[in-house]
Amino acid sequence: MSDENPKHTQDEAIEAPYAEELTLRGMLGQGGIGRVFLGFDKKIGREVAIKEPIEEKLGANKTRVLARFVREARISGQLEHPGIIPVYEFGTKANGIPFYVMKRVQGRRLKEAIESCVAFREEDELRMRLALLPAFISICDAVGYSHSRKIIHRDLKPSNIVLGEFGEAIILDWGLAKRLDEEADSEEEIPSAAPSLEEMADSFHTMQGALVGTPSYMSPEQIDKRFGDVGTESDVYALGAILFLMLTGEKPYAGTPREVMKQVASFEPSPSPRSRRSSIPSELAAICEKAMAKRKENRFKDAAELAFELKAFRDGRIVSVYAYSRRELFARFVSRNKAAIAAAAVVIVSIVAGAGLALNFAADARVARARAERALVDVTALSSSAINLSSDAAESAGRDFTSVIKALDKSTRRIAGYGSISNEKAVALLKELVGIDKDALALATITPEGKVAAMYPERSDTAEALSTVFARESAARFDANKQSASGLVRMPDGSHVFAIASPIKRGSSEIGVLAVLYTAEKAIPAAMSFDPLKSEYQVWCMRGDGLIFYDEDPDQIGRSLFTDEIYAKFPELRMLGEKIRSEPNGLGYYSYLARGGENVVYKIAAWDTIKIDDRDDLKVVVAYPYRSR
Repeated sequence: MSDENPKHTQDEAIEAPYAEELTLRGMLGQGGIGRVFLGFDKKIGREVAIKEPIEEKLGANKTRVLARFVREARISGQLEHPGIIPVYEFGTKANGIPFYVMKRVQGRRLKEAIESCVAFREEDELRMRLALLPAFISICDAVGYSHSRKIIHRDLKPSNIVLGEFGEAIILDWGLAKRLDEEADSEEEIPSAAPSLEEMADSFHTMQGALVGTPSYMSPEQIDKRFGDVGTESDVYALGAILFLMLTGEKPYAGTPREVMKQVASFEPSPSPRSRRSSIPSELAAICEKAMAKRKENRFKDAAELAFELKAFRDGRIVSVYAYSRRELFARFVSRNKAAIAAAAVVIVSIVAGAGLALNFAADARVARARAERALVDVTALSSSAINLSSDAAESAGRDFTSVIKALDKSTRRIAGYGSISNEKAVALLKELVGIDKDALALATITPEGKVAAMYPERSDTAEALSTVFARESAARFDANKQSASGLVRMPDGSHVFAIASPIKRGSSEIGVLAVLYTAEKAIPAAMSFDPLKSEYQVWCMRGDGLIFYDEDPDQIGRSLFTDEIYAKFPELRMLGEKIRSEPNGLGYYSYLARGGENVVYKIAAWDTIKIDDRDDLKVVVAYPYRSR
């Protein structure tokens, strides 16, 4: 319990028939049928909280209420998490009334902390509210832990959460908690002497009987069975409602409890916190909206998922539930890559400023400064365009290759049923699949040894290329029972081919591979969202090991950025290549001496990842030479 002022001083002991080592020092709080005492454990020498039901208030429902109390103690004791109040001991008094001893928690309720976030200026108030986010994330983590143990709280609200003096956030009152793997129990039924639903709805206190929870934080399914069964998503809704209050200072719905429940159980969408405070970060609003979705299948499946998204916002990562605009994505990208952008800008500005310093400083400093400022604007604009192009190209190519892999995977099951990868049925299927991709060179079935078993269309040079690819790489790449992409093979005409393949399995044995063959010079640009040859940008693709899969200059295809001697002359390019292969996307720059050695070429480069298989990523790099104006 939180440290509400005891009604007796600490020096004044209260006689009570608890265990011999426990003495009472005051009362911390009392509810409708229960109370919590401040106690002292003489054995350990520490203050504790002791909770018990009030015998004279149990009435006709004594058996059921005591059963619920015992279950609360057991559930609380089973949940060992820093955000859940620990139970030290459970016992029964001489009169048969149970009690349990727990940690004494000192601090203020989250409700009080939220109410204290009042400032003259809205931006200051929002800053104070966002300062509560780390504590709220801790609460979500604690609830996520209980969900992993198949336990739901069912009565999460700001008054049931205590913020400790040393940064801890503790969830109290697990009296309505329920195990999801146990049968529905009688506590959900309305006792014969229960108040009417109208009477229950008029109380803001936790409701007993048919409805379990507190109106302002109850999920639709806790009120109306049309929304489904109560589960982990119900706690997620309550956490969303708490987040709404934390961000706005207002509850999602206003009115009497009856009116609130009617609004919650309607099919109208829950309000967005930005409808109350437009200054609330859009990503946080999106998280809150998803948590409070009326249909449980549209919410986070549990509190751990909610915590993950909140941590993404806190850490400056992408929040998956928010639809970012390109401008927002670029702004975030720049904020995460300030060093690279700053370095590029410094280089560019130094070029421009250097030119200014070479002139008469007094006369031309203003001009040099203006040119430097324009250079910074150019860097930002070029970076934005390069990022967008690389992202679009990677997304488009990845989508194309994924559809091919899915088609191959589906077809391998048919071939496995034919009994042979080289019979007439297999050849007929290859003819059927030839339209799988208009840019495909050929389709073939390959034996585990790397030999072509069947091919369409039949071409001796293509068959030889396939055999070369698979004989060279099958042991390393195509025996893992996964879809994969090969390396490059140079054809007699100078072009480069590669294969995307899917294993053909009969039971647990691999009987071959179904492969589609591509010409890199044709297939890679065709899979992108734009024609790189018509773009003012330079576009190239690199595999994780440095192999140049595609370049506008055909002479570069098939080379390795890290081992080929030609690239030894471009150390900055190799440094950028190391960064490219270690990061899924990013922004950088490099420079080199142009042919003749007279001029330095400066390039801004952005990259993103095409996902073809689980072992190798293909990076799309979009580079642009910068020239100051």
